[in-house]
Amino acid sequence: IADTFVPRPGQGGELPIEKTKLALVCDSDLRDLRGVLEGLIKSIDRDAQIIFTPADLHWAQTAAQIIVNSQSLGTAGIVSQAVKEKFDFKDLSPCAAELEFGQLLTLQSGAVKVKPLPRFPAIQRDLSIIVDENIRWADIIKAVENKSPDELEDVQFVGIYHGKGVPTGQKSVTLSLRFRDEDGTLTHQRVDNFEDDIVESLTATVGAELRTV
Repeated sequence: IADTFVPRPGQGGELPIEKTKLALVCDSDLRDLRGVLEGLIKSIDRDAQIIFTPADLHWAQTAAQIIVNSQSLGTAGIVSQAVKEKFDFKDLSPCAAELEFGQLLTLQSGAVKVKPLPRFPAIQRDLSIIVDENIRWADIIKAVENKSPDELEDVQFVGIYHGKGVPTGQKSVTLSLRFRDEDGTLTHQRVDNFEDDIVESLTATVGAELRTV
């Protein structure tokens, strides 16, 4: 997170435009970075509508503009060969994103609700599913919500994996589910049933398969 200074359009001695921005860089696929961005945005505004549209960035060979709730939040892209050579990234394939930090902080799902501290413990389950590369985090969240019980307290993006056990053209996405009953202690059997319903929805909606290895 840092302040950026961009010259104002036209000639003159006006002060540059100052904005605070959040930068993310990773040595991974652009689709992985996209999943991280969707997870970050959804952790702030679970109802956010996220769209990635093609963009032209001077530092990227392929890029996208990040539109959230009909407003531009930032950009993401694959670092170009020229930039990689300039910074001696010969053995890396970095992707990067830049978000308007102030605008990111304004995201929220309606009015903020204050809840009392929970009286009963939560049960957390991690799911690793194999889906096609073009499946977005937003698609996965929607599939989870189709069968989510009232006891589902939170869904978090954990990570993306490519490698042994994952077919070419697909990816393994790990998500964390947290369940809690405000009126009593959950049993593992009830959570098993919740999890089975969610997996069924993921299979029917995004063609997901559980990764067991």
